[in-house]
Amino acid sequence: MTLLDLDVTETVGTSAGMFALWRLSRFAEVVELDEWEDEVADEESLDEAIAEGALVPVNVGGDGVCQFTVRGVSALGGLTEREARYCLVSSQPYLLVSDGVVALGGLEAVGEYTGADRLQFSLAPGRYAVQAHLIDWKAEPGAADAAGNPTQDALGDFVIEICPEDPKNVGEYRKGVVTFPR
Repeated sequence: MTLLDLDVTETVGTSAGMFALWRLSRFAEVVELDEWEDEVADEESLDEAIAEGALVPVNVGGDGVCQFTVRGVSALGGLTEREARYCLVSSQPYLLVSDGVVALGGLEAVGEYTGADRLQFSLAPGRYAVQAHLIDWKAEPGAADAAGNPTQDALGDFVIEICPEDPKNVGEYRKGVVTFPR
């Protein structure tokens, strides 16, 4: 599978207040609560993982279940016309360094401690720019049913774009834990 073949839509939940996209191998030895608290939940360790390209936060400051589309693109900013129409905000690009396998899930799924559900997928070894887009799917007419739940054709909550790193922009990545500027 090539990067441009990557187009996955899945529902992911978190009870840790944050979602993330991360390199599995970076956190493979996190197998106990103390290690998880030191390597994942600790603010300084999380900042280090983000800076080194091991973890991309998708942080809106709360728990919940959201639908994500993860898409490989040749350049960032390639939302469909429909997604662009309902995009509330886009992050600055983050760095993601892959060694072959990455995952998407709640922060509690990072590492091997909890066994929480996560979506794993292949991503060829290399350096990538990642941009998260928050979509206001409820603003689209017909996207919610009478109970306020998404219909079958509703857009997801987030689109995550992944593209090869542009050699001209090396080092110009967002490093903040809060994904979207306020």
